[in-house]
Amino acid sequence: MNRGEALEFKSILRSAGWDLVSEPDSADLNVIATCAVIETTEKEMMKRVRHLSSVGKPLIVTGCMASVLRSKIEPIAPQALFVNPDNMEKMCEIVGVRQQDKWAPEAIPETFCHILPIASGCLGECSYCITRNARGELKSRPVDGVTENISRMDFSRGAREIQLTAQDTASYGRDTGVSLPDLLREVTSLDYDFKTRIGMMNPRTVMPILDDLVDTFEHEKIFKFLHLPIQSASDRILAEMNRGYTVEDFREIVRRFRGRYPEITLSTDLIVGYPDETRSDHLANIDFLESMKPNIVNITRFSPRPGTKAANGNNRVPGWVVKSRSRELTRTRFKISNEANRSKVGKVYDVIVTEKGTKNTMIARTNNYDQVILPRSVDLGQRVRVKINDFSPIHLIGYPA
Repeated sequence: MNRGEALEFKSILRSAGWDLVSEPDSADLNVIATCAVIETTEKEMMKRVRHLSSVGKPLIVTGCMASVLRSKIEPIAPQALFVNPDNMEKMCEIVGVRQQDKWAPEAIPETFCHILPIASGCLGECSYCITRNARGELKSRPVDGVTENISRMDFSRGAREIQLTAQDTASYGRDTGVSLPDLLREVTSLDYDFKTRIGMMNPRTVMPILDDLVDTFEHEKIFKFLHLPIQSASDRILAEMNRGYTVEDFREIVRRFRGRYPEITLSTDLIVGYPDETRSDHLANIDFLESMKPNIVNITRFSPRPGTKAANGNNRVPGWVVKSRSRELTRTRFKISNEANRSKVGKVYDVIVTEKGTKNTMIARTNNYDQVILPRSVDLGQRVRVKINDFSPIHLIGYPA
Protein backbone atom coordinates (compact mmCIF):
# COMPACT_ATOMS: atom_id res chain seq x y z
CA MET A 1 0.00 0.00 0.00
CA ASN A 2 2.75 2.47 0.94
CA ARG A 3 4.74 1.50 -2.12
CA GLY A 4 1.69 2.04 -4.33
CA GLU A 5 1.14 5.52 -2.93
CA ALA A 6 4.85 6.33 -3.37
CA LEU A 7 4.70 5.19 -7.00
CA GLU A 8 1.68 7.44 -7.55
CA PHE A 9 3.51 10.47 -6.18
CA LYS A 10 6.59 9.66 -8.24
CA SER A 11 4.41 9.34 -11.36
CA ILE A 12 2.75 12.71 -10.69
CA LEU A 13 6.14 14.39 -10.19
CA ARG A 14 7.58 12.89 -13.37
CA SER A 15 4.56 14.10 -15.35
CA ALA A 16 5.27 17.58 -13.94
CA GLY A 17 8.88 17.52 -15.15
CA TRP A 18 10.71 16.09 -12.15
CA ASP A 19 13.18 13.24 -12.54
CA LEU A 20 14.48 10.51 -10.27
CA VAL A 21 18.12 10.64 -9.13
CA SER A 22 20.22 7.81 -7.75
CA GLU A 23 21.50 9.35 -4.51
CA PRO A 24 19.70 11.34 -1.78
CA ASP A 25 22.44 13.99 -1.56
CA SER A 26 21.96 14.96 -5.20
CA ALA A 27 18.18 15.36 -4.92
CA ASP A 28 16.13 18.53 -4.61
CA LEU A 29 13.63 16.53 -2.58
CA ASN A 30 13.67 13.20 -0.73
CA VAL A 31 10.47 11.34 0.14
CA ILE A 32 10.04 8.25 2.31
CA ALA A 33 6.76 6.32 2.53
CA THR A 34 7.02 4.63 5.91
CA CYS A 35 5.52 1.46 7.35
CA ALA A 36 4.96 0.68 11.03
CA VAL A 37 3.37 -2.76 10.85
CA ILE A 38 5.99 -4.49 13.05
CA GLU A 39 8.87 -3.28 15.21
CA THR A 40 11.66 -4.57 12.96
CA THR A 41 10.19 -2.67 10.02
CA GLU A 42 9.89 0.45 12.17
CA LYS A 43 13.59 0.22 13.09
CA GLU A 44 14.61 -0.04 9.43
CA MET A 45 12.45 2.98 8.63
CA MET A 46 14.01 5.00 11.45
CA LYS A 47 17.47 4.14 10.17
CA ARG A 48 16.54 5.29 6.67
CA VAL A 49 14.90 8.51 7.91
CA ARG A 50 18.02 9.33 9.95
CA HIS A 51 20.19 8.93 6.83
CA LEU A 52 17.88 10.98 4.61
CA SER A 53 17.77 13.75 7.21
CA SER A 54 21.56 13.82 7.46
CA VAL A 55 22.06 14.76 3.79
CA GLY A 56 20.48 18.16 4.47
CA LYS A 57 17.96 18.18 1.62
CA PRO A 58 14.19 18.80 1.93
CA LEU A 59 12.51 15.65 3.25
CA ILE A 60 8.88 14.52 3.25
CA VAL A 61 7.95 11.70 5.62
CA THR A 62 4.65 10.07 4.72
CA GLY A 63 3.06 6.65 5.19
CA CYS A 64 1.87 5.18 8.46
CA MET A 65 4.71 6.35 10.73
CA ALA A 66 3.98 9.97 9.80
CA SER A 67 0.57 9.49 11.35
CA VAL A 68 1.13 7.38 14.47
CA LEU A 69 4.86 7.59 15.27
CA ARG A 70 5.67 11.18 14.39
CA SER A 71 6.99 11.86 17.90
CA LYS A 72 9.70 9.22 17.33
CA ILE A 73 10.78 10.69 13.99
CA GLU A 74 10.84 14.38 14.83
CA PRO A 75 13.96 14.22 17.06
CA ILE A 76 16.02 12.57 14.29
CA ALA A 77 14.54 14.58 11.41
CA PRO A 78 13.58 17.97 12.89
CA GLN A 79 13.34 19.68 9.49
CA ALA A 80 11.14 17.02 7.88
CA LEU A 81 7.63 17.75 6.63
CA PHE A 82 5.03 15.18 7.67
CA VAL A 83 2.11 14.10 5.48
CA ASN A 84 -0.41 11.55 6.64
CA PRO A 85 -0.89 8.50 4.40
CA ASP A 86 -3.28 8.73 1.45
CA ASN A 87 -3.09 12.52 1.32
CA MET A 88 -1.86 13.02 -2.24
CA GLU A 89 -3.39 16.48 -2.39
CA LYS A 90 -1.17 17.64 0.48
CA MET A 91 1.91 16.01 -1.06
CA CYS A 92 1.34 17.87 -4.30
CA GLU A 93 0.63 21.14 -2.51
CA ILE A 94 3.99 20.98 -0.69
CA VAL A 95 5.98 20.68 -3.93
CA GLY A 96 3.80 23.05 -5.93
CA VAL A 97 2.49 20.46 -8.35
CA ARG A 98 -1.12 20.21 -9.43
CA GLN A 99 -2.55 16.71 -9.13
CA GLN A 100 -3.55 16.66 -12.77
CA ASP A 101 -5.58 13.89 -14.40
CA LYS A 102 -3.02 13.38 -17.15
CA TRP A 103 -0.21 11.78 -15.14
CA ALA A 104 0.81 8.34 -16.32
CA PRO A 105 0.95 5.62 -13.61
CA GLU A 106 4.39 4.01 -13.47
CA ALA A 107 5.13 0.35 -12.89
CA ILE A 108 7.41 -0.98 -10.16
CA PRO A 109 10.97 -0.53 -11.53
CA GLU A 110 12.23 -3.48 -13.61
CA THR A 111 8.70 -4.87 -13.91
CA PHE A 112 5.44 -4.63 -15.80
CA CYS A 113 3.60 -4.63 -12.46
CA HIS A 114 1.45 -1.76 -11.25
CA ILE A 115 0.28 -1.26 -7.67
CA LEU A 116 -3.09 0.44 -7.58
CA PRO A 117 -4.45 1.46 -4.15
CA ILE A 118 -8.25 1.22 -4.13
CA ALA A 119 -8.95 2.24 -0.52
CA SER A 120 -7.30 3.43 2.65
CA GLY A 121 -8.30 2.57 6.20
CA CYS A 122 -10.52 -0.36 7.10
CA LEU A 123 -13.61 -1.51 9.00
CA GLY A 124 -11.72 -3.69 11.47
CA GLU A 125 -10.67 -3.07 15.05
CA CYS A 126 -7.98 -5.73 15.42
CA SER A 127 -6.40 -5.51 18.86
CA TYR A 128 -2.80 -5.73 17.57
CA CYS A 129 -2.92 -3.51 14.47
CA ILE A 130 -1.30 -0.09 14.35
CA THR A 131 -2.25 0.43 10.69
CA ARG A 132 -5.88 0.94 11.66
CA ASN A 133 -4.77 3.74 13.99
CA ALA A 134 -2.59 5.23 11.26
CA ARG A 135 -5.12 5.23 8.44
CA GLY A 136 -8.44 5.47 10.24
CA GLU A 137 -11.86 4.72 8.81
CA LEU A 138 -12.38 3.17 5.40
CA LYS A 139 -12.09 5.60 2.48
CA SER A 140 -12.73 3.90 -0.85
CA ARG A 141 -11.64 5.48 -4.09
CA PRO A 142 -14.38 5.97 -6.71
CA VAL A 143 -14.79 3.17 -9.23
CA ASP A 144 -14.28 5.54 -12.15
CA GLY A 145 -11.11 6.88 -10.50
CA VAL A 146 -9.65 3.36 -10.36
CA THR A 147 -10.57 2.56 -13.97
CA GLU A 148 -9.23 5.94 -15.14
CA ASN A 149 -5.86 5.18 -13.54
CA ILE A 150 -5.72 1.89 -15.43
CA SER A 151 -6.66 3.63 -18.68
CA ARG A 152 -3.62 5.92 -18.31
CA MET A 153 -1.17 3.01 -18.03
CA ASP A 154 1.13 2.21 -20.95
CA PHE A 155 0.03 -1.09 -22.48
CA SER A 156 1.88 -0.52 -25.75
CA ARG A 157 4.82 -2.78 -24.84
CA GLY A 158 2.88 -5.82 -23.63
CA ALA A 159 0.62 -7.26 -20.98
CA ARG A 160 0.56 -5.87 -17.46
CA GLU A 161 -0.02 -7.12 -13.95
CA ILE A 162 -2.22 -4.82 -11.88
CA GLN A 163 -2.15 -5.34 -8.12
CA LEU A 164 -5.25 -3.91 -6.46
CA THR A 165 -4.34 -3.14 -2.88
CA ALA A 166 -5.82 -1.86 0.39
CA GLN A 167 -5.66 -2.73 4.07
CA ASP A 168 -8.60 -5.01 3.28
CA THR A 169 -9.70 -5.13 -0.34
CA ALA A 170 -12.90 -7.04 0.55
CA SER A 171 -14.19 -4.00 2.43
CA TYR A 172 -13.92 -1.86 -0.70
CA GLY A 173 -17.00 0.27 -1.27
CA ARG A 174 -18.73 -0.45 2.02
CA ASP A 175 -18.52 3.30 2.70
CA THR A 176 -19.81 4.34 -0.72
CA GLY A 177 -22.53 1.81 -1.50
CA VAL A 178 -20.62 -0.38 -3.93
CA SER A 179 -18.60 -3.58 -3.47
CA LEU A 180 -15.35 -5.21 -4.54
CA PRO A 181 -17.17 -7.40 -7.10
CA ASP A 182 -18.74 -4.22 -8.55
CA LEU A 183 -15.26 -2.74 -8.96
CA LEU A 184 -13.83 -5.92 -10.45
CA ARG A 185 -16.57 -6.09 -13.08
CA GLU A 186 -15.72 -2.55 -14.17
CA VAL A 187 -11.97 -3.19 -14.15
CA THR A 188 -12.18 -6.43 -16.15
CA SER A 189 -14.45 -4.77 -18.74
CA LEU A 190 -11.62 -2.45 -19.79
CA ASP A 191 -10.24 -3.25 -23.23
CA TYR A 192 -6.57 -3.57 -22.32
CA ASP A 193 -4.19 -6.53 -22.00
CA PHE A 194 -3.65 -7.16 -18.29
CA LYS A 195 -4.37 -9.48 -15.41
CA THR A 196 -5.42 -8.39 -11.95
CA ARG A 197 -4.14 -9.62 -8.60
CA ILE A 198 -6.53 -8.97 -5.74
CA GLY A 199 -4.77 -7.98 -2.52
CA MET A 200 -5.36 -9.14 1.04
CA MET A 201 -8.96 -9.73 2.13
CA ASN A 202 -10.19 -10.10 5.70
CA PRO A 203 -12.39 -13.22 6.06
CA ARG A 204 -14.82 -11.11 8.09
CA THR A 205 -15.58 -8.82 5.14
CA VAL A 206 -15.41 -11.57 2.53
CA MET A 207 -18.33 -13.49 4.08
CA PRO A 208 -21.10 -10.97 3.12
CA ILE A 209 -19.92 -10.84 -0.53
CA LEU A 210 -18.73 -14.44 -0.89
CA ASP A 211 -21.16 -15.64 -3.59
CA ASP A 212 -20.63 -12.60 -5.79
CA LEU A 213 -16.87 -12.61 -5.23
CA VAL A 214 -16.45 -16.27 -6.21
CA ASP A 215 -18.43 -15.59 -9.39
CA THR A 216 -16.34 -12.52 -10.22
CA PHE A 217 -13.09 -14.50 -10.04
CA GLU A 218 -14.30 -16.43 -13.10
CA HIS A 219 -13.07 -13.65 -15.39
CA GLU A 220 -9.89 -14.43 -17.33
CA LYS A 221 -8.37 -11.07 -16.32
CA ILE A 222 -8.30 -12.04 -12.64
CA PHE A 223 -5.48 -14.18 -11.28
CA LYS A 224 -6.82 -17.15 -9.35
CA PHE A 225 -5.03 -15.97 -6.23
CA LEU A 226 -6.60 -15.64 -2.79
CA HIS A 227 -4.76 -13.78 -0.02
CA LEU A 228 -6.83 -14.62 3.04
CA PRO A 229 -5.07 -14.16 6.40
CA ILE A 230 -6.11 -16.56 9.15
CA GLN A 231 -3.68 -15.01 11.75
CA SER A 232 -4.45 -17.84 14.20
CA ALA A 233 -6.12 -21.25 13.93
CA SER A 234 -7.42 -20.89 17.49
CA ASP A 235 -10.91 -19.41 17.81
CA ARG A 236 -9.98 -18.23 21.31
CA ILE A 237 -6.99 -16.27 20.01
CA LEU A 238 -9.02 -14.94 17.06
CA ALA A 239 -11.56 -13.59 19.55
CA GLU A 240 -8.80 -11.92 21.57
CA MET A 241 -7.46 -10.45 18.33
CA ASN A 242 -11.00 -9.14 17.60
CA ARG A 243 -10.80 -10.49 14.07
CA GLY A 244 -14.56 -11.04 13.71
CA TYR A 245 -14.55 -14.54 12.18
CA THR A 246 -13.92 -18.14 13.18
CA VAL A 247 -11.61 -20.80 11.79
CA GLU A 248 -14.67 -22.48 10.28
CA ASP A 249 -15.58 -19.25 8.47
CA PHE A 250 -12.11 -19.27 6.94
CA ARG A 251 -12.42 -22.91 5.90
CA GLU A 252 -15.81 -22.26 4.30
CA ILE A 253 -14.42 -19.41 2.18
CA VAL A 254 -11.56 -21.60 0.98
CA ARG A 255 -13.93 -24.51 0.26
CA ARG A 256 -16.05 -22.24 -1.90
CA PHE A 257 -13.12 -20.88 -3.89
CA ARG A 258 -11.44 -24.28 -4.30
CA GLY A 259 -14.75 -25.80 -5.29
CA ARG A 260 -14.87 -23.46 -8.28
CA TYR A 261 -11.13 -23.07 -8.89
CA PRO A 262 -9.38 -26.25 -7.68
CA GLU A 263 -5.85 -24.98 -8.42
CA ILE A 264 -6.28 -21.50 -6.93
CA THR A 265 -3.24 -20.25 -5.03
CA LEU A 266 -4.04 -19.72 -1.36
CA SER A 267 -1.86 -17.28 0.56
CA THR A 268 -2.41 -16.80 4.27
CA ASP A 269 -0.80 -15.11 7.29
CA LEU A 270 -0.06 -16.37 10.79
CA ILE A 271 0.96 -14.33 13.84
CA VAL A 272 3.16 -16.45 16.12
CA GLY A 273 3.39 -15.86 19.85
CA TYR A 274 0.33 -13.67 20.30
CA PRO A 275 -0.14 -12.94 24.03
CA ASP A 276 -1.60 -15.94 25.85
CA GLU A 277 -0.90 -18.29 22.92
CA THR A 278 -0.51 -21.80 24.35
CA ARG A 279 1.20 -24.90 23.06
CA SER A 280 -2.28 -26.16 22.15
CA ASP A 281 -2.91 -23.03 20.05
CA HIS A 282 0.41 -23.54 18.32
CA LEU A 283 -0.44 -27.17 17.50
CA ALA A 284 -3.75 -25.93 16.09
CA ASN A 285 -1.74 -23.72 13.72
CA ILE A 286 0.33 -26.72 12.63
CA ASP A 287 -2.80 -28.81 12.09
CA PHE A 288 -4.37 -25.96 10.16
CA LEU A 289 -1.44 -25.77 7.74
CA GLU A 290 -1.37 -29.52 7.24
CA SER A 291 -5.11 -29.71 6.55
CA MET A 292 -5.62 -26.52 4.49
CA LYS A 293 -2.29 -26.80 2.63
CA PRO A 294 -1.92 -23.10 1.70
CA ASN A 295 0.58 -22.42 -1.07
CA ILE A 296 2.04 -19.36 0.66
CA VAL A 297 2.25 -18.61 4.38
CA ASN A 298 3.50 -15.29 5.74
CA ILE A 299 4.67 -16.04 9.29
CA THR A 300 5.18 -13.04 11.58
CA ARG A 301 6.31 -13.07 15.20
CA PHE A 302 4.01 -10.99 17.39
CA SER A 303 5.26 -7.43 17.69
CA PRO A 304 3.59 -5.12 20.24
CA ARG A 305 2.65 -1.86 18.52
CA PRO A 306 2.20 1.43 20.38
CA GLY A 307 -1.39 2.42 21.01
CA THR A 308 -2.87 -1.03 20.44
CA LYS A 309 -4.75 -3.11 22.97
CA ALA A 310 -2.47 -6.11 22.49
CA ALA A 311 0.61 -4.07 23.39
CA ASN A 312 -0.61 -3.93 26.97
CA GLY A 313 -1.59 -7.58 27.17
CA ASN A 314 -0.34 -9.92 29.87
CA ASN A 315 0.95 -13.45 29.43
CA ARG A 316 3.54 -12.58 26.79
CA VAL A 317 5.04 -15.66 25.22
CA PRO A 318 8.82 -15.91 25.89
CA GLY A 319 10.98 -14.94 22.94
CA TRP A 320 12.74 -18.30 22.70
CA VAL A 321 9.34 -20.05 22.56
CA VAL A 322 8.12 -17.72 19.81
CA LYS A 323 11.29 -18.35 17.81
CA SER A 324 10.93 -22.13 18.17
CA ARG A 325 7.26 -22.06 17.12
CA SER A 326 8.05 -19.81 14.18
CA ARG A 327 10.72 -22.22 12.95
CA GLU A 328 8.36 -25.19 13.26
CA LEU A 329 5.65 -23.40 11.30
CA THR A 330 8.18 -22.37 8.65
CA ARG A 331 9.37 -25.96 8.23
CA THR A 332 5.77 -27.12 7.85
CA ARG A 333 4.98 -24.35 5.40
CA PHE A 334 7.93 -25.18 3.14
CA LYS A 335 7.20 -28.89 3.26
CA ILE A 336 3.66 -28.22 2.00
CA SER A 337 4.70 -25.79 -0.74
CA ASN A 338 7.54 -28.10 -1.81
CA GLU A 339 5.09 -30.95 -2.32
CA ALA A 340 2.67 -28.72 -4.22
CA ASN A 341 5.36 -27.42 -6.56
CA ARG A 342 6.81 -30.89 -7.15
CA SER A 343 3.42 -31.98 -8.49
CA LYS A 344 3.65 -29.33 -11.24
CA VAL A 345 6.88 -30.57 -12.82
CA GLY A 346 6.22 -31.64 -16.40
CA LYS A 347 3.09 -29.54 -16.76
CA VAL A 348 2.63 -26.81 -19.35
CA TYR A 349 1.26 -23.37 -18.47
CA ASP A 350 0.44 -20.13 -20.23
CA VAL A 351 2.19 -17.29 -18.39
CA ILE A 352 2.72 -13.53 -18.45
CA VAL A 353 6.31 -12.33 -18.08
CA THR A 354 6.12 -9.55 -15.48
CA GLU A 355 9.54 -8.94 -13.90
CA LYS A 356 13.27 -9.09 -14.39
CA GLY A 357 14.79 -11.67 -12.06
CA THR A 358 18.33 -12.18 -10.83
CA LYS A 359 21.20 -13.98 -12.54
CA ASN A 360 19.93 -13.31 -16.06
CA THR A 361 16.41 -14.65 -15.49
CA MET A 362 12.86 -13.41 -15.90
CA ILE A 363 9.85 -13.93 -13.66
CA ALA A 364 6.47 -14.94 -15.04
CA ARG A 365 3.09 -15.71 -13.51
CA THR A 366 0.66 -18.51 -14.27
CA ASN A 367 -3.09 -18.00 -14.21
CA ASN A 368 -2.97 -19.16 -10.56
CA TYR A 369 -0.19 -16.66 -9.81
CA ASP A 370 2.53 -19.30 -9.42
CA GLN A 371 5.94 -17.68 -9.86
CA VAL A 372 7.88 -19.20 -12.76
CA ILE A 373 11.58 -18.48 -13.31
CA LEU A 374 12.51 -18.30 -17.01
CA PRO A 375 15.71 -17.64 -18.98
CA ARG A 376 16.30 -14.00 -20.03
CA SER A 377 15.49 -14.86 -23.68
CA VAL A 378 11.86 -13.77 -23.13
CA ASP A 379 10.77 -10.16 -22.86
CA LEU A 380 8.69 -8.30 -20.30
CA GLY A 381 5.02 -8.26 -21.19
CA GLN A 382 5.16 -11.39 -23.31
CA ARG A 383 2.57 -14.13 -23.01
CA VAL A 384 4.31 -17.46 -23.52
CA ARG A 385 3.65 -21.15 -23.00
CA VAL A 386 6.16 -22.80 -20.69
CA LYS A 387 6.95 -26.29 -19.48
CA ILE A 388 7.97 -26.75 -15.84
CA ASN A 389 11.14 -28.80 -15.37
CA ASP A 390 12.20 -27.95 -11.81
CA PHE A 391 11.03 -26.21 -8.66
CA SER A 392 11.80 -24.83 -5.22
CA PRO A 393 9.40 -24.27 -2.33
CA ILE A 394 8.75 -20.70 -3.51
CA HIS A 395 8.84 -20.90 -7.31
CA LEU A 396 8.71 -23.07 -10.41
CA ILE A 397 11.44 -23.23 -13.06
CA GLY A 398 10.51 -23.55 -16.71
CA TYR A 399 11.42 -22.97 -20.34
CA PRO A 400 9.32 -21.90 -23.31
CA ALA A 401 7.45 -24.97 -24.54
